[in-house]
Amino acid sequence: MGLRQFRNWSIAVVLTAALGGCVFAVQSDTHWTHGRQAMEALATVQSGVTSRAWIIHNLGRPDSAYANEAGNEVLRYIARHEEEVEISLLFLFSIDASDDEVYTVHVEIENGIVKGYWIESL
Repeated sequence: MGLRQFRNWSIAVVLTAALGGCVFAVQSDTHWTHGRQAMEALATVQSGVTSRAWIIHNLGRPDSAYANEAGNEVLRYIARHEEEVEISLLFLFSIDASDDEVYTVHVEIENGIVKGYWIESL
């Protein structure tokens, strides 16, 4: 069961319990543990315009780099986003669930300028 399905199911349980007069608590937390800066800065990257220096300055040092088949440098950034949900019902039980999404951002550089970029979700 995915986190979204779990959350929907949990909300239904909580609403049923609330209507029955039970005491419950729901806590949710979502945050980037790594790579938030890279994911936010990508919105302003323009292929054929943005320089390699701008990428390094705004996204930081890449987690790794490699050369593709065309011989262009590709900078690779890893970003991790976590979401956690905890539901407690009348102090009798507590359910914890978490979802961890990992993204790999690849930025292809040709002659010092961004040729393109893509994001892979793991």
